[in-house]
Amino acid sequence: MKASNEGLLFALASMVTMGISHYLYKRSTEAIGPTNTTFFYYLFSLIIATAIWLLFREKQTVFSVNLLWPAILAVFLFTSVWTFNYAVNLIDVSVATTIRSLGFVVTILLAISLSQEQLTTKDWVAVVFATIAVVLFGSGEP
Repeated sequence: MKASNEGLLFALASMVTMGISHYLYKRSTEAIGPTNTTFFYYLFSLIIATAIWLLFREKQTVFSVNLLWPAILAVFLFTSVWTFNYAVNLIDVSVATTIRSLGFVVTILLAISLSQEQLTTKDWVAVVFATIAVVLFGSGEP
């Protein structure tokens, strides 16, 4: 699939907002705790998501079987956020975020093994360098 400018802009916006949210997780867990942060994050997200859905939802029929995918997704996203909130409450946010950012490796392995996506040699080199960079940054060694 060829990368479109619009797709790249959405990905960049996602990266920036995720980086900001990692920092805010730390502030929130210090203020109200990891479980409270997770609960209120999802409560407020539900309100925001409902407004966005009402304005921009796709005009296709949603079959009940297809709702299994967002249900499974919710389990993994909830677990990711909840465990990350505990992590930033116990260790530096920079370390927890660095570890969490290795999630791209899991995504790549799933895409290759389950969706038969193909990576070129250049892609694999980039994955290796990105992984090394994340590990070095998170190691905390001077």
